[in-house]
Amino acid sequence: MKRGEARPLPPGGPVRAFFSALAFLTVIPVPERWKTGRENGMFGAFPFAGLVVGGLLCAVAAGAAWLFPPAVAAVVLAGLSVLLTGAIHLDGLADCADAFYGRRDRQDVLRILKDPRVGTMGAAAVGLSLLLRAASFLSIPAGLLLPALPVAAMAARAAVLPAMALLPYVRGESGIITARAAWEPGRIALGAAAVLIAMILFPVPLATALAGLALFWRLSWKKIGGCTGDVLGATIEIGEVLFFLALAATEKAGLTWGLAYPLLSLL
Repeated sequence: MKRGEARPLPPGGPVRAFFSALAFLTVIPVPERWKTGRENGMFGAFPFAGLVVGGLLCAVAAGAAWLFPPAVAAVVLAGLSVLLTGAIHLDGLADCADAFYGRRDRQDVLRILKDPRVGTMGAAAVGLSLLLRAASFLSIPAGLLLPALPVAAMAARAAVLPAMALLPYVRGESGIITARAAWEPGRIALGAAAVLIAMILFPVPLATALAGLALFWRLSWKKIGGCTGDVLGATIEIGEVLFFLALAATEKAGLTWGLAYPLLSLL
């Protein structure tokens, strides 16, 4: 190796995969030497990185509820959830809203997905997502919101794993994953396990999120014949927002279904 030439990252194991996922999904600084060098190695750790994101948001929610009135606390939590992730999922949502809206051929849709500019529909989707997120946080009691935050964050990021298997990656070898590595049985099983845990704890919110994501994935298939990084990012944003919307609705209706409720009653 020549002087000044970058050393290749060691392949590493699950710990390095976790740090790579955390660095990709958040703005938390992670040293390069801690990351995995295995191609596509970070994706299997997405659910665990989601738990960290949700745990940090729990601390933010508790602090905001102590410092501010409920409405302000909800907006602060929604805002910091965006800052923590660097708005990477909102960016995917905005690009998908701009590209998928209207009647366009596949090449136009793919071109818009690569365009860094945000159009009218993208801006509207971002604004609506933030409003729905903040309104849901305001409507959910704090004792229920705190455990729901890590579950929703884990499940939404776990949903990316089956999406990668169900929707062929249309960028070939030029995107965040390689087409030949989109399907890994162990990774899909891990994602399914994380979704199952969330289903046991919060069945109605999780089922609602999955139903909405299934419609979104079908739209992506119809428009481009698969997925891109923007589609995967939008999957996380849509999954989380639908989860919290459904949780707010079930709380209003008094539908205390799921293992989370008896566990919370014991505390």
